[in-house]
Amino acid sequence: MQPLTAVSIIAVIAVVVASWTVYEGHAEHRLRTQTELYADEFGSLSEAEISHELKACNLADTRITLIGADGTVLFDSELDNLSLKNHADREEIVAARKHRSAVTMRRSETTGTDTLYAACVLDTSDTILRLSETRVSFPSYVGSLLVPLIIIAALATLFSLLLSRIMTQRISEPLVSIDLEHPLQSDAYIEIEPLLERLDVQRNELINQNDQLKEAMVLRREFTGNVSHEMKSPLQVIGGYAELIENGSTSQEDTKRFAGLIRTESQSMRRLIDDVLTLSRLDEPVDTNPITFDLSRVCERASLRLKTATESRGISVDLRLIMPALIQGQERLAEQMVYNLIDNAIRHGKGGGHIQVELALEGDQLMLSVADDGPGIPKEAYERIFERFYRIDSSRSRQTGGTGLGLAIVKHAAESMGGNVCVQASEEGGCLFVVRLPSARTARQGRTK
Repeated sequence: MQPLTAVSIIAVIAVVVASWTVYEGHAEHRLRTQTELYADEFGSLSEAEISHELKACNLADTRITLIGADGTVLFDSELDNLSLKNHADREEIVAARKHRSAVTMRRSETTGTDTLYAACVLDTSDTILRLSETRVSFPSYVGSLLVPLIIIAALATLFSLLLSRIMTQRISEPLVSIDLEHPLQSDAYIEIEPLLERLDVQRNELINQNDQLKEAMVLRREFTGNVSHEMKSPLQVIGGYAELIENGSTSQEDTKRFAGLIRTESQSMRRLIDDVLTLSRLDEPVDTNPITFDLSRVCERASLRLKTATESRGISVDLRLIMPALIQGQERLAEQMVYNLIDNAIRHGKGGGHIQVELALEGDQLMLSVADDGPGIPKEAYERIFERFYRIDSSRSRQTGGTGLGLAIVKHAAESMGGNVCVQASEEGGCLFVVRLPSARTARQGRTK
């Protein structure tokens, strides 16, 4: 049962009780007034005269009784007064002698029904005039109204159901009509605007996360495909030469040459695997505390590690460093970044040429630049060269031993330390790679804000 239906039924019951109360109150007042009027009218008459007058009265549904001072019944309009008991102890008689008039409701021992009595003392004697009416009991009263009450309750229930449905629809309509795609454009209650704003923020976050997830999945598939493709060539070379050696169909000189080629291709695969692992660590960084270190020392170590490569191509490396050049981050990652930049310059620079590595302080940033004198890069490829496995000339890149991941690692490493990298033409016609990193002092201030 709905609350509104229950309220309607309670209201009907309350109306019935109230009408019964008003009905009884009105009956009591009417009977008392009528009794007092008769008492005033018969006040100057004798008991015999009063009895004579009462016989001539004809009050519908009203019983008239005259009681003497000693409680003897002198007259009764419905029963033989001689057969009636003494009424001196009746409740209404006692109350009337005390207050001149009284009204009571009690069950009549004579008639066996609920009866309303009104008694009043006459002015000239202690004789009491009593009028009484048989009243309908409350259950009988309700029973007489049962059919109308059922109809009223049914109508009230239907009305309450209809009204509650209309009210529910009106209340819920602004909520149901909320456009989850554009919650802030919905004409909803002002009280739920913070909720709609939060829904809009979460929706945008979910969309962005979904887009990022899709992009990551695409990149991962492309990355997996590229890795597989890059490993096929060296594996084919290794497998082919190994099969020739295994068959014993090569001379001692060819066997030595093939072994050297196998070693070269295996080193290429090892570099590829190392670069893939480095990128994987950059894609899923661990929560480590950065340390402060000297980038100039990192540049010296990276240049020293590549000394054999520079000497084999007759390339000189010019280090122009400031000391100290303090930055914060992962020193191992920074060394990998510098190593990749110098290694890229060695492989793509001009044989017998030179490479310039420079560190400079510009405001609150350290600028690391690596320049070569090679053929350079077309401007339309400036942005793409930092993509994984991107090569301007695939055949030339394979000849120089590149994996196509070196510059992607440089970009990720720079960004992980709060910096960036860009490329431009050098003064000597080659490439100039510039990495800008916040100095250690700037990095500390950024974390404390």
